[in-house]
Amino acid sequence: MMKDTIDIEKVYDTHSRRLYNISFRITGNGADAEEIMHDSLLQYWKFRNKEQIRDLPKWLTSICIRKSIDRLRERSRWNDFLEDYEDPAMEEAPEEDGEYTVAVILKALCGLPDHYRAIVSLHLFEGFDYQEIAQLTGSKESTVRSLFMRGRKLLAEAIKHIRI
Repeated sequence: MMKDTIDIEKVYDTHSRRLYNISFRITGNGADAEEIMHDSLLQYWKFRNKEQIRDLPKWLTSICIRKSIDRLRERSRWNDFLEDYEDPAMEEAPEEDGEYTVAVILKALCGLPDHYRAIVSLHLFEGFDYQEIAQLTGSKESTVRSLFMRGRKLLAEAIKHIRI
């Protein structure tokens, strides 16, 4: 019993922060990201055939991404107001030197509509190619490319207008 506790703590310490960051970039919500991170780790701990998992970080990342995308789908079914939402903090105030802080980029990313934020995050930050994203989201590869191009353009515009 003691060995299981040590293993659980080790897996949590090793992977929790990365899973949280992945989910946060996709969902744009800290509470959702934390819940998804915990759900992903719980799914691993409940998995009976752990020896079948060849690459634990990749397995956990896949579970986390799927759960994050499912959360976006769930949210979009219930909350159509996100498309019309306009953040009052988004004012004309570009950085003077053309360089942006992580906080500015993250705030701009969180302001994107869910479907753009998920695609941009998976491609830019997680390094997934269009085909992998299409498989994860159940979309066509051409749709993923279009969403990425539009999302990247929206992200660039949002970054120009954010003031921290």
